[in-house]
Amino acid sequence: MGLKIAVIGGASSYTPELFAGLLQPVSRLAVDEVALLDLDPARLDLVAGVSRRLVESAGRGLRIRTTLAPDEALEGADFVILQIRVGGSLARIRDETLPMRFGMVGNETTGPGGFMCALRTVPVALAYAQALERLAPRACLLNLTNPAGIVTEALLNHSSLRTIGFCNIPINLVTGLAEALDVSIDRVRIEYFGLNHLGWVPRAYLDGQEVLRRLLAEARNREATLYRRGLVDALVDPDWLQILGMVPNWYCRYFYYPEQVLEEDRLSPQTDGQRDIAADEQLRAIYQRTGYDQQAREILAAKGGAQYYEPVLQVIEAIVHDTGALVVADVRNGEALPELPPGSCVEVPARFRRESTEPVPVGPMPITVRGLVQAVKAYEELAIEAALTGDPGIAIAALVAHPLCGSYAKAKAFLDCAFEDEQALLPVFAARCAGAGPKAAI
Repeated sequence: MGLKIAVIGGASSYTPELFAGLLQPVSRLAVDEVALLDLDPARLDLVAGVSRRLVESAGRGLRIRTTLAPDEALEGADFVILQIRVGGSLARIRDETLPMRFGMVGNETTGPGGFMCALRTVPVALAYAQALERLAPRACLLNLTNPAGIVTEALLNHSSLRTIGFCNIPINLVTGLAEALDVSIDRVRIEYFGLNHLGWVPRAYLDGQEVLRRLLAEARNREATLYRRGLVDALVDPDWLQILGMVPNWYCRYFYYPEQVLEEDRLSPQTDGQRDIAADEQLRAIYQRTGYDQQAREILAAKGGAQYYEPVLQVIEAIVHDTGALVVADVRNGEALPELPPGSCVEVPARFRRESTEPVPVGPMPITVRGLVQAVKAYEELAIEAALTGDPGIAIAALVAHPLCGSYAKAKAFLDCAFEDEQALLPVFAARCAGAGPKAAI
């Protein structure tokens, strides 16, 4: 009997990429059914139609079911992919624009904007987890929902489900290195450590031989391979790259160059969320006209979500076939990063087996990044507590702890405005103010 995969947020414009991956000739996954769950029936029908065309053109008997009912989607699932955005693109735009009014960078995954995204999302993610515990308690929950590290840690520590989180940045770095070295991706491996959207590559290997030292030594200006291939963001000064001795992932730009990022964003005619809305309009037209084609793939890649499902499918295959494959993912720390609590969610390579997730010990973090990672992890722990309790004081403490805020005055002023804007999407805070206990509805 084949697998059942459920996708919460199945109307995402990225969902056809999941089917493209499942239908690859190299795939060893026998999937009978994919259930797509969403709150938007029109978008769900469109995405399901595109996906069915992919399945039919591949001559596969894979069933695609669409539903607005969580119980129908989740019951009997073996794997559940969580890919939701609570409040939609308009909430994302607020996350990007409101912090700028207070002199802080705006983003839906980090800083004050990422914090509001976490407050909206954690209770809803946990409500889905509670439903899954009831309907398919042995299912594996695969989280793609931002802010991925916070949401995954909340699920790991407040549900009984086996939960794994994912980011496409590590796999994109591997792909970029393979292209830079003009070799196939299976010959390249990276070491990686950190948190979601705050990670570094200290070493990289080609056929088992370390190659990153040479590439870093050559990166004395922005004409070097690491810059030209987009493996290092253009904002990163070559001198700072040499001091680090590691490749920082793209999101590190927010922490190393917040003033420059803020100025860029203020001068930009659109936020990422606004560009995302425009891209989705283009994709809707393409899906209606021709389906999931090369133009659609290019638009999805430009949105920043390319290859998201590749590590997800690698992990599913590793669990189903008990291979112990090594994949960079968001997992419980254990002893991987000894300077962080064992129950923390970290982004490191892990071995995946049928019954276990085994993070690879990384060892002590370099002192150049240790304090930054610890500060952001303290913020993440406080953010989860705030999301679960609806305590405004904990919310302020979380933002003050974040390196991209760091000021009580800014945190208080920002949250006063943000809570007014987001009150309809923050039932936990509303319930506390009304004297009731926290409650989240699917």
